Amino acid sequence: MKHMLVGVDGSEYSLAAVQAAAKLAAERHIKSVTLINVIPVAVSTLGVTVVAAPPEDIEAWALFDKPKALLQAAGVDAKLLLREGDPAEEIVNAAKEGGYDLIVVGHRGLSPVRAFLLGSVSNRVVAHAPCSVLVVRPGLENNS
Repeated sequence: MKHMLVGVDGSEYSLAAVQAAAKLAAERHIKSVTLINVIPVAVSTLGVTVVAAPPEDIEAWALFDKPKALLQAAGVDAKLLLREGDPAEEIVNAAKEGGYDLIVVGHRGLSPVRAFLLGSVSNRVVAHAPCSVLVVRPGLENNS
């Protein structure tokens, strides 16, 4: 394993994923990990609407600050990738395009009904990824 892609969205779930990725990268002597943040878009009768900020917005890039610092504390460099679209689809596409060996994402604890109605990014990434996927649950002691 040489190339890791880690999904980040500013949540505690994604920070747990970054911490697990940092530990794994340090143990495997991986020098660089790619962090990906996907700005969701919503489709309505009026067309596609950006839910957050465009990629040129400084706030969208600032979301990488804490995950990048967590990686650097473990001696791992961070590459940053910002995309717009469906988060699961964009993570899978980035993994295919970049030839990643592992995708690391956080598990968001949705109820079974909400997960069915809304879908789960982590479930969809697992189902469609071209490589192995590590889904990290925050708060478990073996994540840190």
